[in-house]
Amino acid sequence: LLEVFETDQVDTCPAESILSPVQLHDSNKRDDTHASSIRGMPIIHFQCQRLWSILRSTFVPSGALGGMASRGRMHSSFGGSLKKLQVEEEQVAASSQPPQDLTNWGDAFKDAIQKLSIAEAAQDTQDRGMVLPGRERERKQISSFLRNAIRGVASGNDYDDSVRSKSSTIFIAGPPGTGKTATVKSLVHELKNDQYEGILPAFNFVSVNGMECRSPYDAYVKFWEELRREKLASQDAVHELENYFCGDGEKTNSVIVLLIDEIDYLNTNRETVLYNFFDWPLRATRARLVVIGISNTIDLPERLQPRVQSRIGGTRCNYQAYDVPQTIRIIKSRLGMSDESTPRCQVFDEDAIKFAAKKTANLSGDIRKAFRMCKTAAEAVYNEHISSGREPTSSAQPLVRIQDIQRHSKDAYTAVLKRAIRGLAVHEALLMVALGSLKKASGSEEIYFDQKDLLQKMRSMASASGERMYTEFCIQLEDVSNMVTNLAGHGLVAVRNSSNPMIPYVKLDLDPFEIVTGLRDTRHSRLAEKWLSDQRLFG
Repeated sequence: LLEVFETDQVDTCPAESILSPVQLHDSNKRDDTHASSIRGMPIIHFQCQRLWSILRSTFVPSGALGGMASRGRMHSSFGGSLKKLQVEEEQVAASSQPPQDLTNWGDAFKDAIQKLSIAEAAQDTQDRGMVLPGRERERKQISSFLRNAIRGVASGNDYDDSVRSKSSTIFIAGPPGTGKTATVKSLVHELKNDQYEGILPAFNFVSVNGMECRSPYDAYVKFWEELRREKLASQDAVHELENYFCGDGEKTNSVIVLLIDEIDYLNTNRETVLYNFFDWPLRATRARLVVIGISNTIDLPERLQPRVQSRIGGTRCNYQAYDVPQTIRIIKSRLGMSDESTPRCQVFDEDAIKFAAKKTANLSGDIRKAFRMCKTAAEAVYNEHISSGREPTSSAQPLVRIQDIQRHSKDAYTAVLKRAIRGLAVHEALLMVALGSLKKASGSEEIYFDQKDLLQKMRSMASASGERMYTEFCIQLEDVSNMVTNLAGHGLVAVRNSSNPMIPYVKLDLDPFEIVTGLRDTRHSRLAEKWLSDQRLFG
């Protein structure tokens, strides 16, 4: 069979250019079980085993042929419309499936476990536009900003510099797991639907996560790659972006909505990356840019240079941690417990949900932790009853109670904590070991340390280790402050105001042995063992 190649370069071709139906095969041998013609038109057969990537400039295995349609949708310039079609197809397929019998305890538990999945919840907000309970005020503010920004950009209104800056950028901040990113992506889904229906001008949405960038300058590479399907070096990408938005060429009607999540990770010594992203909307002459910056650090703008502050801090939306009533409401809404029209077997005891909500609020207010806590407990109760072989009765059905949440949340917390510690960058791991050593030497559980003392400890430990990965970069106080902010956002350390609000005191929120356990079998294990392990005479 003649070989054809799949590619990630997708061109728009008129329907009249299709001359004949084709059948693809994943080997050189033709499968004769397929029809030879469709409506009198002969089918032309090809083999397709490789994909030519214009981004990598090389051939890669194309994978299963069945995934070709979804891959084509991913690379198509009509991705938004195709995404809506795909969601509608999934809804039609789901409606054709026989409904689960939620009065059966097994189906009720499976449904609850699926709905408490973080991935499932994220898909509901991003692909189905689900509104987050308890975030109505924030959603209204961000929705108003986006609609005005997109309409103002598309209508060609001339703004003076100050109005344009404030109308095209927004800074969203709050603790992790409070619905910042989910709210924005849910709104984008809603706005895209309005665009398809002609209510809102056309716009393209691009998302960049600072945590996923190997360096702050990689954000330029990822942004340009999403815009133009072209991978460039960072210095070339920033040049092209400057020309795309602020060059002297012909003006376009393009409206780009850019979401920058975890923008703390894009900070550099000269702060040029953050400055450029929030300066382009102000100077745009060819295509217009709307920037949404998301951070776990509420006072991030105040930590930056005045020239960056003036661009990043115009419009703000601050999120607060979920309180107990809000967490209860979200869990019940997610589990369908608020919907009395659908009969279902009870999975969670009311007190168990209240306990999970209180535990979450006391820890951090991160709703994802409440979901994990409840999901882990529900899975354990379900598996215990399945393995026991006991048949539930109407008077003795499985139920997730407080003791189940207590017993299994600790195991889940330990697993999540271990993954977080193992994922630390080199100097973040050094900081955690240094902080653990200071805490261990103090003998106190609740002591806060000055970041200058922490910096001194880190430098002495790095020098004593003789390891190049710790010594090749000279750590400064500013670096320690940035790392403390990131670690506090992940719940590994806590901070408290000091005489200098820019450099708060810091406290380790873990026991030293948890750091040793988390770093075991990593390249930092020797450092952790040396400074944090208890010295024993035997064993």
